[in-house]
Amino acid sequence: MIDDKFENGVAPEWVRFCIGHAHIETEPGIARFVLEGSEDGKLSDAEIDDHRTAPRDKLLWTPPLRMTVCARFSHRAGELLGTAGFGFWNDPFDWVGNVETPPNALWFFYASPQSDMAFVENVRGHGWKAAFINGGTADKVTMWLGNLVFRLPGMSKLVFKLAQMRVGAHETLLENIALTDWHTYRLDWRAREIIYFVDDVEIARANNPPNVPLGFVAWLDNNYTSMGPGRDFFFGRMAIAQRQWMELARVKIERLD
Repeated sequence: MIDDKFENGVAPEWVRFCIGHAHIETEPGIARFVLEGSEDGKLSDAEIDDHRTAPRDKLLWTPPLRMTVCARFSHRAGELLGTAGFGFWNDPFDWVGNVETPPNALWFFYASPQSDMAFVENVRGHGWKAAFINGGTADKVTMWLGNLVFRLPGMSKLVFKLAQMRVGAHETLLENIALTDWHTYRLDWRAREIIYFVDDVEIARANNPPNVPLGFVAWLDNNYTSMGPGRDFFFGRMAIAQRQWMELARVKIERLD
C-alpha cells in the first residue's frame, strides 16, 4: 500500500520525472505539476510514476486494488492545454514512437481540444474522462509488423480498425466535474470490472479492464494526438505560453480483498 499526502515533498516510492519547460513544486500537503513556456515540437512533461522502475511484465500493480487521488487543476476543461491525468498504464511506447507492446491503461485522463483520441464510438476525442484501454498481450514479431505496416502511406486507419477488433475500451466523459475544484477521484480495479467514483459518487462502471501488471503515473504535458477508429494519426508537442498546473494532495493505492 502507498498513501502519499505530500507532507514532506514527493514520497521516495515515486520516480520524479521532469523534462523541458516543466517542473514539480512542493509545499506541505501539495505536489504541483507545472508547465510554462513549453516549446513547439519539444516535450515538456512533469510527472511522478513507478513504471520506470521495473520491466513491463513485473510492474507493481494488478487487481484487485483501489486508487484514490485528490486533485485540482489551474484551468477549466478546454482551457488546460496538452494532456494530464493519473492512474495506471504499461508505457507501451519507445522514445521514437514505436508501440513496443499493446497499450493497457486505466485512469482519469484529460486531453485538450487539439487532440482527437477516442477508442469508443460516439465519444468525443478530447476532454476529461474516466477510461481504460485493454490491449492484452502480443509477441514482439506481431508488434514489429504492426509498426511497419502502420508507417506505410494510408495504412494507419486500417491498422486502428484491425486493432479495434481485439482491443477493449471504455470512456466516460466527466462533463459536470469542474477541473479547477478539489475532487476526490477513485477507481476500484477488479479482475472483471472497474468502477470509477468522484467524491464517493459512482460515475462509471465497465467490464473487461486490463489484467496485466501496470505502473502508476500522474502527469501534465504538452502532447496532442489524433488516433482511433476512422482517424488519421498524428502526434505532436504544442507551445504553451501560459503557466498551468495540476495539484495533488493525496495518492493512495491499496489492495482490495
